[in-house]
Amino acid sequence: MLDHNVLEQRTDSRASVVKRAMMLTPTAFALVAILIYAIQFLPNSFIAVFVLTLGGIPAAIEAVAAIRDLSATPTTTRGRVRRLWKKSRYLFVGRVDYMLVEKKLFEVNAITATELHEGDEVIVEHWPNTNVLISLTRVPSETPRPTETTRRALDFPPPSTQL
Repeated sequence: MLDHNVLEQRTDSRASVVKRAMMLTPTAFALVAILIYAIQFLPNSFIAVFVLTLGGIPAAIEAVAAIRDLSATPTTTRGRVRRLWKKSRYLFVGRVDYMLVEKKLFEVNAITATELHEGDEVIVEHWPNTNVLISLTRVPSETPRPTETTRRALDFPPPSTQL
């Protein structure tokens, strides 16, 4: 039976963690190795050290998180959606929708982001270190959420009949 409260389910989340580890680990290793080499030639290599630090350190942190998730088990977080927003990916390539739940940041599908609202209670199954989403379920609330029509009716006063 189809559960309408399940907003997103990713069956390939484990493969995503493995791909992330396979891509980021050699990249981070190479960038950090070049960074260590460039540090030896300071101050002449200041720009190279700066650029390599901006790329190497974040890549190393993400690689370590992905490697840690290879031996981890998925975890579940339940809480309210604190914030939803869109942002460009690295170097302004592509748009990503983000969701903040219990101080944890998740990337969600664009359609999922349009169905969620701030304050919705959700159950998120994810990998613990990379926060790669496995499934996202909205907890049904007791009070019905206003529809777009009622929201517009509440936002705008009725037209005035007086001239």
